[in-house]
Amino acid sequence: MKSTDELLKILKNYNNIEEFIEDNTEDIKNTTFVQYITECLNNCNLTKAQVIEKSNIQKNYAYQIFSGSKKPSRNKVLALSISMGLDTDATNRLLKLSDHSILYPRIKRDSIIHFSLEQHYNLIDTNILLHDMEEKIIE
Repeated sequence: MKSTDELLKILKNYNNIEEFIEDNTEDIKNTTFVQYITECLNNCNLTKAQVIEKSNIQKNYAYQIFSGSKKPSRNKVLALSISMGLDTDATNRLLKLSDHSILYPRIKRDSIIHFSLEQHYNLIDTNILLHDMEEKIIE
């Protein structure tokens, strides 16, 4: 599978978008939030119940997020991502797929969350760090 950067370089050399898509079908996906979060669960060998317990999201609401019947807030996506132990790249992909802004290092709170993800902090430790640094916790 080609990286996004590779696809962009290839795309620049095409004059016809239909040909590009046809030639690169295997690398172009219309992945949904639900598909990607399910893929993340499987890759992490976690169950929805395990992630929900760690995320501190109300159980019924969390299952509705996983099924796609509720659109999660940015904080809910972050809570789920941290609870799955995802890295920043996977978290940013979940944020994009849920129509939220990715973590931006020029924003103090986002930098703290990014750091927490890379250090494999759980949600409690992330919230303690956010609180200690006078930023809004993830609820």
